[in-house]
Amino acid sequence: MSEAIELTLDWDEETYLRGARVAYDLQMKHTGRKYVGWIFIAMLQFGVVGALQANTYGMLMLSTLLLLYWYYLRWPMRKLALKRFFKKSPFANRTLHIVAVDGGLCIDDSCVPWHEFQRVLATRDGYLLDMVDRFLFIPKGHFGDERKQEAFSALLRRKVEHFQQMEI
Repeated sequence: MSEAIELTLDWDEETYLRGARVAYDLQMKHTGRKYVGWIFIAMLQFGVVGALQANTYGMLMLSTLLLLYWYYLRWPMRKLALKRFFKKSPFANRTLHIVAVDGGLCIDDSCVPWHEFQRVLATRDGYLLDMVDRFLFIPKGHFGDERKQEAFSALLRRKVEHFQQMEI
């Protein structure tokens, strides 16, 4: 049995949004959703060209608005929805005491066995622990020292079947 790894995490809005952004980037970069997005963009751009050639300004306006949404408003609008969701969370703006042991990850008084984690994504900023209906993002700065972080990473590699190291 290995030694328990303890850390304290301030589960604030910024930490939650950082984790949500990692999860979003993962979904968009490593699933078929990115191809749907590319098709959407191509159709809109062809719509703009077609609207210009046919002098249909209504179609041009619609295509332009949808392109602006896709490139500039998609993440900010998602971010607003995530902020509303975060405020309703029972963990919002709390300090969580986390203990990682061989049996699972204990957060305050409840423990989650390792088999309930679908995957763990290790990024340059932290660890995204992904469960079916929720996630936990632990920034690397919360470990205090590098030895504790490496021990945590080694425990995750041993206990969670789908451990990925990614540069996102």
